[in-house]
Order: sequence, then C-alpha cells, then structure tokens
Amino acid sequence: MTKIQRLKTLIIGFITLVFGVLLFEYPDRGLEAISMVTSISLTVMGINKLIFYFRMARHMVGGINSLIIGLILTDLGIYAFTLKNLPPSYITIYLLAIHGFTGVIDIKGATDAIINGGGSWRIRFFTGIINLAMAVTAFIYGIVYHDLRTVVFIYATGICYTGIMRMLDAFRRTAVAYIQ
Repeated sequence: MTKIQRLKTLIIGFITLVFGVLLFEYPDRGLEAISMVTSISLTVMGINKLIFYFRMARHMVGGINSLIIGLILTDLGIYAFTLKNLPPSYITIYLLAIHGFTGVIDIKGATDAIINGGGSWRIRFFTGIINLAMAVTAFIYGIVYHDLRTVVFIYATGICYTGIMRMLDAFRRTAVAYIQ
C-alpha cells in the first residue's frame, strides 16, 4: 500500500467510526441515516467497479466479474434509495441480508485461505461469524420483538468495528511481491 492509499484508508476508517458513534448518539434517526448511507455507499462502490471494468478489467481474465458485481451493487444502491418510504421492517430485512451475505462471504474466504494454506484466515473467519451473529440477533430484535433501537445499536456496533479494522489496516505492513 502506498502512503496515499494508507492515508485514504485511515480517513475512511475514521469517518466510518464517527458514523457509528453518531448512530449510538442518535438512534431514533438511525434507520434513515443507515438507509441513506447504505444506498450511497452501494451506488458508489458499484459505479467504481463499473469504471474499473471499462478502464481495465475488460482486458483481463475474469474481468467480467467486475462488470457483474458493479451492476449488482449499483442496482442494490438505487433500490436502497427507494426503501426510505417503506416500513422500517423492510429496511431491517435489507440490513439483515447485507450482514448475512457479508458473513457468508467472509467465512467462505476464510475456508478458501485455509485450503490454500494462507495464514490470515482467523480474522476473516471471526469477522464472518460476528456478521452472521449480528444478522441473527438483529432479526430477533427487529422482526420478532419490533425493537428498532436495538437494531440500530447492533448496526452501529458493526460500523464501529469496521472503522477500527480499516484504521488498523492502514498501519498493517503489506507484503511486496517482486517479479524476477
């Protein structure tokens, strides 16, 4: 990682942590903020993937994956904009799907790292388990008990964790591969 990339990762992590703390401070407006930030971030990530595809990935092996992921993320982001006027239970289910999907992807990545002999599978596996546990807990409190404040607190905890991990990633030493 270059110094600019490290600084960018550190700033994004700090902003993420501040957003999580603000959700703890103002849980009553939490679902609106979560809906807005989720829709904007999904749309921006999707557009970035599409730009990456049209600039570079279309000439790469497996580059079509960037196009597909970009289209899906952009579509999910635009769809999330329409959730503002729906009942809070829909937003809760949408958040649960995101946490559940992220947890499954993290666990799958950790098992792939174990199979390939990678050493950094523990943190990813732990993050996947935490994401799945948060999805189940948020389902219980949000759908069964209709306690939306607890859902906001659970989501804020995940956001704070993500911000801290990003800031730690900015200081983590990365391996440099040299081609001879």
